[in-house]
Amino acid sequence: MYCYHCGKKIDEHKIESQKTSFEKEVEYSEYTKVQYICPRCGHLIHEGLSEEDSKELSRASHAQIQRANNSYARGMCMNALGVILLIIAIIFFILANKPSQGFVLQTNCAEFYVFIVATIVSVILLGVGVYLTIIGLKTRHHYSQLLKDLNNKTFVQ
Repeated sequence: MYCYHCGKKIDEHKIESQKTSFEKEVEYSEYTKVQYICPRCGHLIHEGLSEEDSKELSRASHAQIQRANNSYARGMCMNALGVILLIIAIIFFILANKPSQGFVLQTNCAEFYVFIVATIVSVILLGVGVYLTIIGLKTRHHYSQLLKDLNNKTFVQ
């Protein structure tokens, strides 16, 4: 199920498998209307889809796609900065091989320390950048498919 207000996907089977908060057991028939509360925004989620609910879910999906695009852009920016910093780290590694010492790596010079710091920061930037890029692409694809289903009137809550 999707929240009509914020677009969050909720797994109703996971919610129903948890223990009930009622102190006594309640009998449910097939006509009982089940509603859930969205953990993100607090709005009621119900089965069935009215025209207004469809429009609200479409707006929420567009907002989620925009958030995914922002995540993708942040990830690609971090990837670019990480690659640039990695190139700088490689340059400082080459500079740490002193020609006056026979091109032997000197681990007690400033160039080597800059190489270590730049490498660590670039690996962190690349890791976070790849993560944000993948999350952005997956989210954008998921909500694009949801919008496609809403436009084709094939979406079932």
